[in-house]
Amino acid sequence: MLDRRRRWLPGVSGRAWPLYGAAFATGLSLSTAWSAMPFILIAMGGTKAHVGDAPTVNILAYMAALLVTGSRLGHLDAKRATRAATVAAMLATALMTLAVFGATTHSSAGQRTWLWLIIAAGGLSGAAMALFWPFLMSWVSGSYEGLELNRRLGRYNGSWSSGGVAGPLVGAWLVEKGPLWPMLAAVLCFGVAFLLLSLARRDAVQPRGSGPANGAPDIPCDPRMLADFRWLSRIALFCAWASFAIARSQFALLFTSLGFSKSQFGVYLMTVALCNFLTLIAAGRWAFWHFRAGLLMGAQGMVLTVLLMVIFGRTLGVLYLSAVVLGVAFGFAYSSHLFYGAAASRKRSVRMVIHEIVISLGVTAGSWPSGHLAQHVGPYAPYWFAVALVGLGILGQICIHIVSLARAETRGRAPAAAGMEITE
Repeated sequence: MLDRRRRWLPGVSGRAWPLYGAAFATGLSLSTAWSAMPFILIAMGGTKAHVGDAPTVNILAYMAALLVTGSRLGHLDAKRATRAATVAAMLATALMTLAVFGATTHSSAGQRTWLWLIIAAGGLSGAAMALFWPFLMSWVSGSYEGLELNRRLGRYNGSWSSGGVAGPLVGAWLVEKGPLWPMLAAVLCFGVAFLLLSLARRDAVQPRGSGPANGAPDIPCDPRMLADFRWLSRIALFCAWASFAIARSQFALLFTSLGFSKSQFGVYLMTVALCNFLTLIAAGRWAFWHFRAGLLMGAQGMVLTVLLMVIFGRTLGVLYLSAVVLGVAFGFAYSSHLFYGAAASRKRSVRMVIHEIVISLGVTAGSWPSGHLAQHVGPYAPYWFAVALVGLGILGQICIHIVSLARAETRGRAPAAAGMEITE
């Protein structure tokens, strides 16, 4: 009975629940603040360009800090790093709250100053997260490999993404009450995350009787095949985040311009997050999708379909359906890259940094051009830009996979079976 309980509740027996709780609280904080951010910036007197600039500065600061983290700070203790990151992010979010308060109470003076203060503080928050997500992912995954690694990552993904399910709805509801409330809620969530990290043990998820994290991995697959799928999933993750960045920023303004409310846009983002959450949970539970190139390319096709639905759709039903498709494709791309990156890796924290850098590049490619395209070209220009980006991504995936198969045949090695799984 005890063994069965540990199988279904492994995080409880290893005191991993504070880590999953911290991931949830942080995901809730970020999704609440950034889902409401387009409406907050407009309420402060900002433009569509500011709406695109804010997430761009946030993610560029995050990416720059990731480069330092990966090259200089990989030796840090995970508990200290994540707690320090949470405190820094909480202070930065408090500064963003101060900027919103200043802009809304002193609207006649220093409008641009308040706008750039919130954008700069968002950059500080992004830089702080470079010490949070890679170290938390490395802490959660421990020394696990194969199917158990897949399940660990599935629980972790379910934790942060469940925060993302509630965040958009909470953010949209609070911003209708006033632009200050989403930011106050974000500060509170960071405080909860810090308390949960303080409860976690440094050895919370280390498997009993396993070898060291830097030991020889037990992954029975061709290393070239793993490299192939890492690049396929990398392209899928980049395109998915670029498209989601546009949906979270510019689409908020287009959505309301079609006559729908901010709360309905919150439901849209919540639908994306819910489908993402369910996909992450399913991907962590089952492994039939391992090493299936067609599924990764299919996820790209789903993202392309979503963009066309947004461009040509005018009814709430079509737009909500696009949210379902985007959430599924987004979740699959995220799970795939996280798994292929962590599998057989001796320096897992470095792989987590690469994972986050790909996300950062995708958000930058989606947020910054879309804001200026919407401002100077037209409201639908960002989505045509994303169509071209995803189309190039699909062509890149096809070329990489064809070259990989050709090399395998040239060297006399048959390609791995389509349904091959990584086993423990």
